[in-house]
Amino acid sequence: MNFKRNFLILSEDKVVIDAKINNILSNIKDYDSQLIKYDLEMTSLYNVIEELDTYDFLSNCKIVVCYNCSFLEGASNDDIKYLDKYLNNPSNNYLILVASKLSEKKEIKKLLVNMEIVDSKFSSEILIKSRLNNFSMDNKTVKYFAEYCLYNNEKIINELDKIKLYKIDEENKNISINDINMLVAKDYDENVFDLVNAIAKRDNNKIFEIYYRIVKSEKDIVGLLAGISSQLRLLYCVKLLNDDRISVNEISKMLNVKFRAVTIALENCCNFSYRKLIMLLNDLSDLDYKIKSSDISSSLAFEMFLLKI
Repeated sequence: MNFKRNFLILSEDKVVIDAKINNILSNIKDYDSQLIKYDLEMTSLYNVIEELDTYDFLSNCKIVVCYNCSFLEGASNDDIKYLDKYLNNPSNNYLILVASKLSEKKEIKKLLVNMEIVDSKFSSEILIKSRLNNFSMDNKTVKYFAEYCLYNNEKIINELDKIKLYKIDEENKNISINDINMLVAKDYDENVFDLVNAIAKRDNNKIFEIYYRIVKSEKDIVGLLAGISSQLRLLYCVKLLNDDRISVNEISKMLNVKFRAVTIALENCCNFSYRKLIMLLNDLSDLDYKIKSSDISSSLAFEMFLLKI
């Protein structure tokens, strides 16, 4: 494949980013180049451009990787001008920019003409299957595991290694859903996220399964109400912005929420009308007040709320 010398990777996932950089390196013929990494939160793009324009006597060329390229998110600044000037007259070195989002502004889109946009799609399910080694997992369990980890590839790798270590001495090398439920712990925010997803799908069995899982972690109901309210407000905002034809990238930037969380919210908000979301938020507010101002059983009151959804 004939790549350009300047690349852009759009992703927040370290596993995806590393895989895409390795793929670029593998496609550079006779790769013996010097690999240099910069964090643009710590240094300026001006210094990077100087590096790219400097000849290296020790290698054929340099490969410069820049992480945290937040200037591509839309703020007009000198970095955009430096990059535009360089891309119009690049050196023989390679440049790889890594950013989580991309602005829709014209000056940003103009830069892309001289860059190779690297496809950042990465299947969590394929990742799981590729790392099973001597273990096995059926397709249903693979999908469940990916969803359980919220498609966080770094977490998937860590948790899969933990499961394999736990089962290494067992004769049965098949990993089941029960193994995942028993061994993979979810943090509080992930449980609340899952609970709102189940509420959106009106899946009562899943709703109470997740609720009891949260209760077992000894989290108080008042804190849970606040977490659910926060997620429902996110759904409302995403629904509103999507109806205004604002892109997922821009919504992610405006709300300071990860791209993946916005795409899931877009799927879920289709199951709610604006009226329903406001009603649920009002009900949660009323429930919060009752729990704090009376002797009502917080767990019973919350379970009654769940049954009414």
